[in-house]
Amino acid sequence: MKRSIVFSFFGILILLMLTFSCDNIESHKPEDRNNYYFLTTEEYDKIQDGDVVMRQGYGIVSTIILETLREEVPISHIGVISEDSKGNYYVIHSVSRSISPHDGIQIDKLENFINQSRPNSVLISRYGKAIEDSDFGKKISKRARYYLDKQIPFDHTFNLEDSTSFFCSELVWRILVDLFDDDVFDRYPTDNLREKLKFEPFYDSTRFEIVINHNKRND
Repeated sequence: MKRSIVFSFFGILILLMLTFSCDNIESHKPEDRNNYYFLTTEEYDKIQDGDVVMRQGYGIVSTIILETLREEVPISHIGVISEDSKGNYYVIHSVSRSISPHDGIQIDKLENFINQSRPNSVLISRYGKAIEDSDFGKKISKRARYYLDKQIPFDHTFNLEDSTSFFCSELVWRILVDLFDDDVFDRYPTDNLREKLKFEPFYDSTRFEIVINHNKRND
């Protein structure tokens, strides 16, 4: 009986995620919140092209993801930071058309991405090779823009074996596989949907270095 209840709950979770994507942002203006959420100048100076940015979003699906995955760091969405020729930072990420005018991979200003996050939820990490050489970070950014240009749609089936569509963490996973043949999900069962939705692999110290961690403010 207990197993049946758990299965039913997880089935509902999957249905919701297929409908709304991995991060559900409810419409509201910055003034509707207690604070306008942003990075400081000092924090911006720490960022490099190709860094990975994660956040906790707003909305019921984001809450369900947090409650189901129960990861140490509460995260519900992820993207790749990309720097333009003028030194401005953007985030390339994949979102469902159910919460966005555009389905799939899209680009937003980093400050907008941060402002759409729950306060004290942003975490930015850097892939190991990019720590040693910033050129590797530029390769990650360039690959993200490659998929952006291809207008890859959102992966509503959450299938890692299908490279024609990506859910949010699948985009980052695919880039690292493409460039470095590095499967950050390699320790998780590939047939377990719950495990391959985890965000922990993208800030795991064996592969990444945490550059900015606002979650520490919640300790």
